[in-house]
Amino acid sequence: IVVALAVVVGVQIALTTLLLLSVEHNGWLTYQGGDQIWLITSGWLLGQGTLPYALVGPAWPVLVMPLTWITGASSVQLLPLTTTLQVCVLGPIATLAVYDLASRLAGRVAGIWCASAWVLAPYLAIPLFVDRYQERWTDQVLVQALGLTQLADYPSMVVVLVSAALVVRSLDERSLREAVLGGSLAGLAIGLKPSNVVFLVGVAA
Repeated sequence: IVVALAVVVGVQIALTTLLLLSVEHNGWLTYQGGDQIWLITSGWLLGQGTLPYALVGPAWPVLVMPLTWITGASSVQLLPLTTTLQVCVLGPIATLAVYDLASRLAGRVAGIWCASAWVLAPYLAIPLFVDRYQERWTDQVLVQALGLTQLADYPSMVVVLVSAALVVRSLDERSLREAVLGGSLAGLAIGLKPSNVVFLVGVAA
């Protein structure tokens, strides 16, 4: 199982790297939604001891704040660090969370299958789009969905996945520690994207 997961994660990182090289990009810069300016600038201001206006969820600026001590306020200069963090750390964590969820619900084979589908599905979907939309899917949707931007959506998704895995684990093992950890990460997810509060409805159910 460990070897299989290592292969899946290795393929995940390799495919994301190839995507970055194949889409329209300027160095590390791909299509961004625009909020990355607020997010990174807010993180830099926090690092300088200034509390900025809460124009976006506060958690991502807090998390990137130490990185701005290295690069300064420029989101472009910070891109190599945030992209590497998301692709090489958060991406594998999300895949392992998918494996954990699926394996607890349906066994280890299902866990490997779901983790593999999680990694491959975004790329297998590319030919399914009409030609005029394929570029939009790869250059705008996938770069965001696979952690190649600085928006809070990707880390938010990863934190929600890990929280969900911990909730299922807490129910499976009757573990208070896992429940507290899952709840704490749910709070972090809401700090990253306030709309994640809807996740709590599923947890409550």
